[in-house]
Amino acid sequence: MLISSINELDKIVDLVVNECKANVCLLLDGDLGAGKTTFSKVLLKRLGVQENVSSPTFVIMNQYQGENNLNINHMDAYRLTYEEEVDMYLDYFFEAFNIVEWSQNIDIDYEKYFKVIKIKITIIDENSRNFEIKGV
Repeated sequence: MLISSINELDKIVDLVVNECKANVCLLLDGDLGAGKTTFSKVLLKRLGVQENVSSPTFVIMNQYQGENNLNINHMDAYRLTYEEEVDMYLDYFFEAFNIVEWSQNIDIDYEKYFKVIKIKITIIDENSRNFEIKGV
């Protein structure tokens, strides 16, 4: 689905929001600056996160509470390189909804443990993005 401005992100959120439940992983991939964190912020607000949503790039993972006590993990795997680092975070994923940016950087068989939604964001131009969505 092609969007031509940040104001259209709600259209993408509408497609996935009802699938955002415990034991689901939303895998977000795309080039640097594609809008992974921006999309995550819009989605997390829709899920009822009241606090300020920030990029997990430097802390690796942020945790939030959504509506109906939904535990939410927002991970940025850009800097993860070793399997042991991944294992340290994976235990938090069970019984939570999980957003993983740069999921292609870590070698986990997500489908073995979770229902998976995959979104690949492609930069078209300064304002336009194409969202390829699988798993909904």
